Amino acid sequence: MTCSYRESDVITTVNLENDEQGKSYSVVADMAKNRLYITISEVKLTKKNLDNLYTDIRFYVADLKPDFDVITDVSACTLGALNGLPTFNKITDFLVDNKVGKVIRVVDEQKVLFKQFLNITAKMQGYSARYVNSLAEAEEELNKP
Repeated sequence: MTCSYRESDVITTVNLENDEQGKSYSVVADMAKNRLYITISEVKLTKKNLDNLYTDIRFYVADLKPDFDVITDVSACTLGALNGLPTFNKITDFLVDNKVGKVIRVVDEQKVLFKQFLNITAKMQGYSARYVNSLAEAEEELNKP
């Protein structure tokens, strides 16, 4: 089950369907900053949660203007399920089609997921992400003139 709520210019979704570890994800659209925040707080990124995330992203991008930025925090993830790769590709294609601006990922460079992202996104045209170590660093990067 997914629960959404709106506070002024910010819409938030929290996925309430947790995996075995009791972890999940959240999506926040900050319309004032024209920014999409995605936090994945599960140890292993599952195909089911990627499919749900894709649905939520499509919903929130509709509220943002072209050239919106995306911050994705995957620092808590260890590994992405390879069967979720087609869904990941759909998400990136959707973002490109909707004129995404900067994409910044908060990662733990010691984890396998970081290396998976590097391999996958290196082959994508029209889509590139910058990798940082913290949400504060991501915000700082996007707030530069």
